[in-house]
Amino acid sequence: MTATGHHRSSVDGTEVDARAAAFLSAGTIPHVIEGERRMSRVGGERPIMNPSTGNQIGVVADGDADDLDDAVRSARAAFEDGRWRLLAPREKEERLHRLADLIAEQREVTGDLDGLDAGIVRKYASFVSQASINALRYYAGWPTKISGHMPPVGPDYTVTERIEPIGVMGVIKPWNGPAAFFNQVAPALAAGNSVVLKPAEHTPLTATYMALLALEAGIPPGVLNVVHGAGAVGSALVAHPGVNRLSFTGSVNTGRALAAAAAQTFKKVNIELGGKSPVVVFPDADLDLAASTAAGSVWNNSGQVCTAGSRTLVHRDIYDDFLERAVKVSENLTVGHAFDEAVDLGPLITPQQRDKVRSYVDIGRAEGATVRLAGGAPDSGGNFQAPVIFADVDMSMRVAREEIFGPVMSVIPFDTEDQAYRIANDTEFGLAAGVFTRDIARVERAADVLDAGTVWINCYQVLDAAVSFGGAKYSGYGRSLGSPALEEYTRRKSVWSRRYR
Repeated sequence: MTATGHHRSSVDGTEVDARAAAFLSAGTIPHVIEGERRMSRVGGERPIMNPSTGNQIGVVADGDADDLDDAVRSARAAFEDGRWRLLAPREKEERLHRLADLIAEQREVTGDLDGLDAGIVRKYASFVSQASINALRYYAGWPTKISGHMPPVGPDYTVTERIEPIGVMGVIKPWNGPAAFFNQVAPALAAGNSVVLKPAEHTPLTATYMALLALEAGIPPGVLNVVHGAGAVGSALVAHPGVNRLSFTGSVNTGRALAAAAAQTFKKVNIELGGKSPVVVFPDADLDLAASTAAGSVWNNSGQVCTAGSRTLVHRDIYDDFLERAVKVSENLTVGHAFDEAVDLGPLITPQQRDKVRSYVDIGRAEGATVRLAGGAPDSGGNFQAPVIFADVDMSMRVAREEIFGPVMSVIPFDTEDQAYRIANDTEFGLAAGVFTRDIARVERAADVLDAGTVWINCYQVLDAAVSFGGAKYSGYGRSLGSPALEEYTRRKSVWSRRYR
């Protein structure tokens, strides 16, 4: 896995790192359970498709509830025998740093794997891989710092409040940033838990590769298991009595069903769901910055980002000027194969997702929105959709209310500051919001009023592993990243002791 050199090999007509090609050509992409590469018990497999070409590039083990049970039992045994939980904190830190080093050394490999099965373009793939590296670096420093305290309770007793790992964590990850899965896994490991990860069925490659790197870094077998499969595997993970807590990132409908199912076994759940995030642009804003940042937030990863600023609210005094600038910075973007260095937007994940996005473009037209940028796309077999900018949008339109998860930007006019906030909050989602203004007092008012888990001022989609992230309303609950994430993966135990005199 750590062979030196950066030779290139061909996969589906594309030059990739030879290590990525070798990983794919070795046969069926396996589950990783108890440190072993395992096939499904019943021998099931499913194809891995390249969204840039529509071609099959490999096969992955297609698991079921029995494979999931094997993974959970392995993780439970690893937790109970203490091979990771009871490891010296300093040793945990060293191994997590070692894993970050391995991923950093092989970011070309993980970037190529994300490009092959998720269609993520090179410039964005680097950001996704770096997210995992940053999370591992940040949480690697925590095992020696997680400690309880001794509350004062009087002369007759001594009380210790301990902070302990919970047990086996189930993590279900989406397909729009496979290499970033350590955002959820790193804090769970730092706290001493074991993890069973189910990647999205369309994007199995990076999760398997990174799980193998984790073994190489010294994460003991069974502490990080990966099981592939469709929704039935996720359902089995949610229902399994051996799983103590869940982290899920995905759609609102799936999150609702998952939360209801988890309640049957009293599992707490961290849920990050969708978004229809507003970006509010006031007349005193730096318009060039606002237009390029707002548009870029929707075009990043071809719009397949939960925080996409897909509702852009612009004061009527600068509305036409803003639109002109947004179109100008967007109209010459190139759409195409994820490995083409000149491409700005790669493919959508599946033909079904591409067709869904195109259907919303038709819906916007039918609802009366004005098309200011009509996105075409290369007709080359991939799941491509170029940027679309709608003007004259109002909150009665579906394109302003429903998450499209594609490169479609709806620009909504407003007249007053209060009206802007009412429009911004007029949504079932609450993941993020952006504000562009030079007025410091307005910044404070916006931060107070906007109903979202993250508010960015004169910037957007800025993340740091030390800063917590999460949503409000239908965008979910619980926080990832930062020290609050450790609270999600630990529990407190109070130990009372009578003093003898």
